Amino acid sequence: MGLDDIQLTGFLREAFFKNSLVVLEEAIPKSIPKQDIQVRFLGENKKRIIFLVNDSQNKYLDDVQMTFLSDLLSACQLTMADIALVNFSHNNDKNYHLFTEQFEAKKILMFGLTPQQLDLPFAIPCFQMQNFNEQVYLVCPSLLEIQQDQTLKKQLWENLQKIFTIKKKK
Repeated sequence: MGLDDIQLTGFLREAFFKNSLVVLEEAIPKSIPKQDIQVRFLGENKKRIIFLVNDSQNKYLDDVQMTFLSDLLSACQLTMADIALVNFSHNNDKNYHLFTEQFEAKKILMFGLTPQQLDLPFAIPCFQMQNFNEQVYLVCPSLLEIQQDQTLKKQLWENLQKIFTIKKKK
């Protein structure tokens, strides 16, 4: 009988190799229950569109910005029932995986956020659309900045027309 034929019991293997053996069952991370990772949002998400904002002062948006958002949605022939409005400031421990998993989003518009804040594996400048994982991402300045600057409004509108295939009026 050679050294290759020696059979060790579990107890002896653990005693001999306690500093070099890895127990795989303990190394596998336990999945987080769904209720622990839920993102708070406003709307019904019927069309699987996320509007991500970053407002630490309000639960979602102040009244003026909410009116501006409603006007934007109306211009795109959408309502609050079609989208999920998420305030990243109150969900900043989340990343794009959790947002897209919960909302099954097809379009993600980020206002006042960078792709890095969501742990996205890319960086894009404002008003440049990016396709990733069968989703469309658009990074924009905050709604407040856009509301106060006519040039930013025009850039946003041009992108919204592309994203939501809105025909230009003649």
